[in-house]
Amino acid sequence: MLLPVLLHAELLIESVAWQTAAPARGRKPVYADADAVTAAAPRLRELVRVLVRLKNRGPKAVDGVLLRYAISAELAPLDGAREGAWAVPYMVDARRVPKIGPNKILDVPVDPSRSLEVPLAAYLQRVYRSGFWPRRLRVQVMLSPHRGQVDEIRTHESVLEVSQ
Repeated sequence: MLLPVLLHAELLIESVAWQTAAPARGRKPVYADADAVTAAAPRLRELVRVLVRLKNRGPKAVDGVLLRYAISAELAPLDGAREGAWAVPYMVDARRVPKIGPNKILDVPVDPSRSLEVPLAAYLQRVYRSGFWPRRLRVQVMLSPHRGQVDEIRTHESVLEVSQ
C-alpha cells in the first residue's frame, strides 16, 4: 500500500546578515554585507539594516509569513574601564511577508532605524547619555510558528561589530 505524500511548505530562513550603506542625500542607499560599522558617538557613520533571506523549498506558495526579531546591544562604559555586557533587547518587533512563491527565495530587509517605538538613533543617544556605548549589535530572527508552514522552531542570529 502506498501512502500519499503530503505536499506542505518547507519554509526556512536561509541567512541573516547585517548590511551597511553610506548615507547619501536624495539618493537611495546602496547596501552591502558588513561585519562592522564605524561610529562617531553618539551616532553611527553609516546606515545599517538586517537582510533576512527566506527560502520556500516546497511545491506550494506560502501566505502570511511572520518574522519575529529582536535587536540587542553589548554595552560597555565610555571610559573603557570594564568589559561590555549584553543588554536585554531594546527592540522586539515582527515583519509580515504576504507571500512567497513555490521554490522561491525572498530577501526581507529589516531597518532598525524605522522602529516606531525606539529607533536605533534614539537608542544610541540614550545609551550615550547614560555613559555607555555599544561594542556590538545582535539581531535574533525566527519564523513565527504556523501550522503547515514551519517544520521546526529555529532562532538565527547575526552580530555586527561597532568600531570607533
